[in-house]
Amino acid sequence: MAVCVAVIGKDNSPLYIGGVGNDTSTDNELSRQWLVHTALDALEERLATSNTNTANSVSNSSRTDLRDLYLGMLYSTDSHKIYGYVTNTRIKLVLVTSSTSPSGSNIRDAEVRTALRRLHALYADAICNPFHLPGDQIKSMKFDKQVKNLLLNNV
Repeated sequence: MAVCVAVIGKDNSPLYIGGVGNDTSTDNELSRQWLVHTALDALEERLATSNTNTANSVSNSSRTDLRDLYLGMLYSTDSHKIYGYVTNTRIKLVLVTSSTSPSGSNIRDAEVRTALRRLHALYADAICNPFHLPGDQIKSMKFDKQVKNLLLNNV
């Protein structure tokens, strides 16, 4: 079961952090932000190692890896699994799932990959709004509703 999803800008500033459910207490919001920000270190490390690997080799297999923006599971804790995805413009998408629920412990990698690709498409639609300024937080109610529907239906 998905706990939250985040869209992080190029400069590691949160553009959107949304969770599933109606619990908007301060403790819950802080724990979501903490989970997302701790994932940034692992995400940056994974990006740095993939950049050095592709710079050293020029084979066709490394070119295919460049197109695959899904980074897989960044790390896991006792209660959460955290997955990462990076767009071509270095916008980072983070998905946090619960590993304690029965449905969260057996989430397949393909389901997470699909959910993050759909989140990428929703993000692209949201920033195509002519009134959205690049780098600003996403405050669209439509985007928020679509993200929550994605999380409830897919992951």
